[in-house]
Amino acid sequence: MNKNKHDIYIELEVQPYSHGRRLSSFLRKEMGISSNCIRRAKTFNNIFVDGQSEHTDYILSSGQTVGITVPDKSTKSVILPADMNLNILYDDDYLIAVDKPYGVLCHPIMDIDEDTVANGLKHIYPNMGIHPVSRLDRDTTGVVLFAKNSVVHHKMSITDIDKRYIGMVIGIPSLDETTINMPIARVPDTPMERHFSPTGKQSVTHYEVLYKGHNASILSFRLETGRTHQIRVHCKESGFPIIHDTLYGYQCEYDRYISRQALHSCSVSFIHPFTNEYITITSPLPEDMAGLEKAIKEKSLVNEQNR
Repeated sequence: MNKNKHDIYIELEVQPYSHGRRLSSFLRKEMGISSNCIRRAKTFNNIFVDGQSEHTDYILSSGQTVGITVPDKSTKSVILPADMNLNILYDDDYLIAVDKPYGVLCHPIMDIDEDTVANGLKHIYPNMGIHPVSRLDRDTTGVVLFAKNSVVHHKMSITDIDKRYIGMVIGIPSLDETTINMPIARVPDTPMERHFSPTGKQSVTHYEVLYKGHNASILSFRLETGRTHQIRVHCKESGFPIIHDTLYGYQCEYDRYISRQALHSCSVSFIHPFTNEYITITSPLPEDMAGLEKAIKEKSLVNEQNR
């Protein structure tokens, strides 16, 4: 078996209903392995039936055990290690979650290839592939999830992930709780900016008002889809932009309390595809947003007293 410590081996027993199935079909449909992962495993003879390397045309029998080891893609030449002093929220044999600070990218982009979360992970795990399961904007804080192997990444791509955010917005939403179903598209001739467009990709955000203050509110968001800038665009188009969002918002009295958009990924929950455990990973409100929360509540109290 060709395997290093960052490759992942998984196996599954063939049930009676899969008797007579071709090995390649069993790997895809019963084990959830992508065709690309199967091809890479074949290259290293890392597909097994009862411990013996077999071709993917092999016909299975009930009671046999199918195993696969997928060599991870090397990212050594792409991502350079950097000691980022990352705050690790969760770490097992398959996944790692980081509490991302603001001002830091999740992964290198064309003109920025250092001091990202991925560079920090490369410092901790030099031989591990870096596979982002979730991403956050540069100035959004909180939970970011990475897979340690392409097999895990594929399994997480077909896993329902409950993503929760806390945001502080300008104004008071007219509804205390509702769903924003509004398609989003890239603004023409811009690299990142998004806007509402009837021809855009379906984008669904659920929100609940947690606190109504003086010209500001604190909201909880749950994402059903994960488009670029989804919460920020939905808030702007709904009339209550995120505080200090320089791309989608406008200046307000609360800008002096925070130097970036007031949006935080507070929790991620899912059924672990390898252990079947229900996992919840949380991140506390960062200091700048806690300070903004305090300011919103204090201004609300003063405003009530002055009435």
